[in-house]
Amino acid sequence: MKDDEFIRFAAKNRIFAVLGGHSAESALRAAEAAIAGGIRMIEVALGTPGSFRVMSELQHRFGDRVCIGAGSVMSFDQIDRVVKSGAQFISMPHTSAPLIEASRKHRVPAMAGAMTPTEVVAAESMGAPLVSLFPASLLGGPLYLGALTSRITGVRLVASGGVSSENIAEYFAAGAFAIAVGSRLFTRGDLQNENYAAIAERARGMVRLAGAG
Repeated sequence: MKDDEFIRFAAKNRIFAVLGGHSAESALRAAEAAIAGGIRMIEVALGTPGSFRVMSELQHRFGDRVCIGAGSVMSFDQIDRVVKSGAQFISMPHTSAPLIEASRKHRVPAMAGAMTPTEVVAAESMGAPLVSLFPASLLGGPLYLGALTSRITGVRLVASGGVSSENIAEYFAAGAFAIAVGSRLFTRGDLQNENYAAIAERARGMVRLAGAG
C-alpha cells in the first residue's frame, strides 16, 4: 500500500483497532467482531500470541476490504517478518529514522509514535504519513492534541492510548486525523468470556461516534 492510499483509507475509516489477545484464535475472532462492527483498520500488536499468523490469516480472509497492520514494531527483523505476513502498514510506539526508512524500502507505510512537538515534527519530516500521539491520555488527552494541531498545521495525528467511546468526539473536535483504540474496545472480560458480540456492538458505537465509513 502506498502512503497516499494509506492516508485516504485512514481519512475515510478513522479508527485503528489495536488488537491483542491471549491466543491467536481469540485474536482472530476479536478482529472479526471488530470488522463486523464496521472497523476497517486492524493493528495487530506483535505481543499477541501468533501475531504473524493472525495478520496473514486476516489478510487472506478480508483482502483489500480491510487494512491490516502490525503494531509495536521495534526492529528490522520484525519489519521483515510482518511484511512477509502481509502487513499493509507498520506502527511503532516511537520515532526511529532507520525503521521508517526500512518500511519505505519495503513500500509499507509507517506510523511513528511521538510525544512532544519536536518529536511530532521530526516523525513527519522523516516521511511518516501518520504520527501516533502516544500515550495520548497521559499527555493531556484532547486538550494536548488540540494544542499541537493549533501550532503544527497539516500534521496527521492519530490519538492512541486511553481512547474510548467517552472521548472519541473530543479527540476529533481537537483535530485528530484518526484514533487508535485497544483495551477499551477489546476488553479483558469480553476476551476471557469469548463475548465477541459485545466487541462488535462496541465497535459499531465507536464507528458512529467517529463518523467513519
